[in-house]
Amino acid sequence: MTRPECSINGVSLMGPAVPRQNELFTADALAFLAELHREFGPRIEELNAAVTRQPANPADRWRALVEKNLAEPPSTFVCPRRLAVEEHMILCDGTAVSAGIVDFGLHIHRNARRLLSEGRAPFMSLLGMESEEELQLWKDIFVRSEQLLDLPDCSIRAIHMQAGEPVMDDDEDGQASSAAVLMSRTPSAPEPAAPPLAHVGAAA
Repeated sequence: MTRPECSINGVSLMGPAVPRQNELFTADALAFLAELHREFGPRIEELNAAVTRQPANPADRWRALVEKNLAEPPSTFVCPRRLAVEEHMILCDGTAVSAGIVDFGLHIHRNARRLLSEGRAPFMSLLGMESEEELQLWKDIFVRSEQLLDLPDCSIRAIHMQAGEPVMDDDEDGQASSAAVLMSRTPSAPEPAAPPLAHVGAAA
């Protein structure tokens, strides 16, 4: 594609227009992605991880991205792509935004407040973690996102799906299934109800 289909708040959308995408890519959502990209982009580059190219069929990928984020009801947890993967259909100030930032940011911006109001919490299943630096970067992204969206401290939580377990959504009562806490953070207020999960690392 040679030109953006849409450009707002310094973020250019290069994907082909698909139904309802304006419900997802609002001016506020794009401003949120831009803030995360500008603040954390340099640190993501320093991860030194191999940048993964997205597969073919960009139109299909774009439609899938929009439809996944507009699904109702929203999932309690999502599995964002790696931070070092670039989403070439979303550019900020002319550079590709991290695919992990895109998946995380769109879900949190659209669903975090509603999930919290329902007594649930937005969980991030972080797959393929390769270093403490990457884990710390995600932790800092969580904290900054809570500040930008005016969410209670420790609203966003990271989990790790147990080896060999199928990918599962939350149970009917809204509690996460077959997961262990990946990141320990001390809340300043009571957290939404969640099952007892084993801590598996990361300093508070």
